[in-house]
Amino acid sequence: MLDKWIADVVGRMHVAEITGKRLAAECGYTESYLSTVLHGKKGDSATQKKIMDALARLEHEAADNDGQG
Repeated sequence: MLDKWIADVVGRMHVAEITGKRLAAECGYTESYLSTVLHGKKGDSATQKKIMDALARLEHEAADNDGQG
């Protein structure tokens, strides 16, 4: 069973229309590595924090952009 945080990340990516490619770039990871983490096969608490922080930045950026058009 995948960790709850992974389901949260995937759901938030979907709602904010953030691609894996964009999130991986924001984290400084390859798409392949991010995919492996989001499938629960790699990663640790530092990886989780980096992904969550990057996702929050992208969500904030998306919200700012929504208000401008």
